[in-house]
Parts: sequence; C-alpha cells; structure tokens
Amino acid sequence: MLRAAIVGVILALAPPALTVAIAGQQSGAAKPPVRAASGPPDFQGYWQGSGYATVDEAYDLENGMPESERIITGRSAETTRTKRADAIVIDTPDRKIPYQPWALALRNELAKAAYAPTKLEDIDSLTRCFQMGVPRQSFLGGFQIVQVPGYVFIVHGNGGARTISLDGRPHPDPKIKLWAGDSVGHWEGNTLVVDVTNINEHGWYDVAGNFHSRDLHLVERWTVVNANLLRYEVLNDDPKVFTKPWVLRNEYKRNTEEGFEQWENSCFEGERGVQLMLNAAKRANPQ
Repeated sequence: MLRAAIVGVILALAPPALTVAIAGQQSGAAKPPVRAASGPPDFQGYWQGSGYATVDEAYDLENGMPESERIITGRSAETTRTKRADAIVIDTPDRKIPYQPWALALRNELAKAAYAPTKLEDIDSLTRCFQMGVPRQSFLGGFQIVQVPGYVFIVHGNGGARTISLDGRPHPDPKIKLWAGDSVGHWEGNTLVVDVTNINEHGWYDVAGNFHSRDLHLVERWTVVNANLLRYEVLNDDPKVFTKPWVLRNEYKRNTEEGFEQWENSCFEGERGVQLMLNAAKRANPQ
C-alpha cells in the first residue's frame, strides 16, 4: 500500500467516468477541424487523454505499473501488456529512453528509492504537491485549451498552466528556469509547433525517477487531426542526460459533454499523504 497515495493522485488526472463519457461521444465520421478567424485551427475546449499514455506510464514511462500497485488499483497484467504494445516512447528500437550510462545508473537508483522512499527527494514532484513540469503534464491527464490572438493557453487540472506565445519572441535568459519552461510556437498547417526552453530539473517524467537535466529542450507538435482528435508528439533533447533526442507521443479526444467543468486536482492545507508514505517505508525497512 506504500504508493496508494500516488495512485489516487494519478487516477484523478483521468477519471474513468469522464473517459467513458468522452469515448461514447466520438462515434460517427470525424469532422474536419474548425478554422479560427485568424487562420489556424480552432482547438479550444476540453481534451482528455485517449491514446498511449495510461496510469501505467504515469508510474513508469518505460515499464508501466509494478505488480504490487496493479493489485491495489485492480489493473490486470493483460491490460498492461496491451497498453505497452503502444508504448509512448516511439523512436528508439527497444522503446527505452536513451540514457547515457551514468544517467541510467542514477535513474535505476531513483526508481528503487521511489518505491521505498526514505526522504522527500525520493518522491516525485506531483505527489509532493508541486507541479508535474513539462513535458509530463502535456502527455498525461486532461486539460483546457484557450486561444486568443497571439497566444495559446493550456490549463491543466492539477493547477499547472502554460502560455504559448505565437509572435516569435526570443526565449528569456537561460539562467531563468521554470516548471513549465518558456514556450514559443508557430503554426505549420494544422500543427502547432512549440519550442520549449528554460525548464527546471525538478519535474520527473513519471513516478519512477525517469529524469532530465535543467538543459532539457523540447520541440512539441500539437496536430489537430480533426475536430475531436488531437495528436501530441514531443522531441526531448538533453545532451547532458541522453545519448540522442527521442520522442514521446499521446492522443487526446475532445470532451463534448454539455456543461462540463474541469475541476482542479490539487493538494490542500494539512494534507499528509507524503508523510504517511515515508512513515510506511520506515516501518517496512526499519534501520
């Protein structure tokens, strides 16, 4: 039960009832994307993950949810195997993150500690009530997109938000680091291409310690496939940690539920989940 608290947080990002409701509204022929008055596709609205990233990848981008946590959440091994066939790391032969040797060794240490944490640093930022950071918040869960002339805003249910400027402005000083980085985008047909820099090193890719450095550079491609389908791919480039750039992907379906409201999934004052996890780890591994 050590990481049951994390399970609750992750499951909250993709409520089953909402997922079922969205799936039921996507029947029939796909409509082309609606064009905004200024020319690019109008993809404002609420979107929910429907593709490759699942609760398994929220735990471990490469290996999915461990057996102990699958039992807690009631997810079968067969479900996990089916999902892993559509792994979200798409452009490496083994569907693994191309870590440098030293970084792979560190990731393995972080993963081991994440399932038996003894200090706060062993626990991922979202569980500790910070933000997820990019690109994690972009390929997991749901979000709202708002478009105004010159900007695209992405509002996430976990409290994170991004501003994507479309005027070609330069990025700020590289010494400035932010959870969501700095995003400058432009349209290429139906694809919003976003260059993201100035990312801090505190947001992991998942629960299990898959990490990047503060030099991570992202190139995101948000493709409006049709009025109700959005495809996301992101190129991850971090020469300090990876041997080469690599790509993550996911797909999102528009939520067309009448009157839908995106609820904020955030921590509250006095929340004790992290401390309970640390106490449980101490009891399981007394010194």
